[in-house]
Amino acid sequence: MKFVKKLLFIIVAVSIFSSMFAVSASANGSIAYGAATVDTSNLNVRTGPGMSHTVLTTLNEGDIVVVLARTSSEWYHINFHGTVGYVSTRYLRDVLTAENFSAIGKITGDFVNVRSRPTTSSDLLATYPENTVMTVIGINTGWYKVTHGGHTGYVRSDYMEIINGTRASSSSSTPSSPPSSPPTGSTPPTYTPPPTNLPLGQQITEYALQFLGCSYVWGGTSPSGFDCSGLVTYVYRQYGITVSRTAHGQFTNNGVVVEKEDLSLGDLVFFSSNGGSSITHVGIYIGDNEFVHSSSSSTGVIVSRLDSAYYTRVWAGAKRLI
Repeated sequence: MKFVKKLLFIIVAVSIFSSMFAVSASANGSIAYGAATVDTSNLNVRTGPGMSHTVLTTLNEGDIVVVLARTSSEWYHINFHGTVGYVSTRYLRDVLTAENFSAIGKITGDFVNVRSRPTTSSDLLATYPENTVMTVIGINTGWYKVTHGGHTGYVRSDYMEIINGTRASSSSSTPSSPPSSPPTGSTPPTYTPPPTNLPLGQQITEYALQFLGCSYVWGGTSPSGFDCSGLVTYVYRQYGITVSRTAHGQFTNNGVVVEKEDLSLGDLVFFSSNGGSSITHVGIYIGDNEFVHSSSSSTGVIVSRLDSAYYTRVWAGAKRLI
């Protein structure tokens, strides 16, 4: 009997301790699982995990959401550009712990570190105060990948909140330590070509990556707004290379065919979402099985993986222009 009472006491004590720890750990938010892509049109985001809950907003096919938690086999707790709610698991694909997308994040802790890699043991790049707003360009196993103040690095997701929008101003708070580039105020972002002593393919990819977060605009060919082929046209024009205006034209008229396994920096990668009858999308290969592209009106210019389920399915080919 004494043993049973002692065991019950231990169980109660552990339960109380666990509850206290849970409250403490949630003070700065919780670790986000990863991201996922919406696989249907007009997906409802609800206030709770069930069909009876109020609809907050609807998402479009191809939108990328941050997965905060899987609440059950049927519902995910998600954040989409500041809207936090629940969506059905059956309408999300490519649920990954590492994914690229474009959003705006706000620091929620005091003097939060930005690190070179998604680990606490990696190099410290900068430290930012609470409410600093910066551009988020992806997530990797619980860390948001961010770009701000001349740095590209990682912030733990429990110290950052995704808020409305896809691109942060460069005028947000400067880091306290280590020192960073001075704030640029309200000056529009500048896009500087990389050093000319780099290989041309590397120059092109590094230049293209400067436009991460720029808006998607159908027919757009400038940093104020790109469509997919408009981004390619603009970037290559800076290096004296003229290409056709549309993705289908670029695939048909420009460059030489290159196999997927032989891709090099700067190659164009093409996709067809209509069964191969025509080319519907294009991006610029940046290495490591990734490409930069102007994806959709909800994400703008982002980085995606060639080996994701969707882009594997719609792959159409590649061309080399340099």
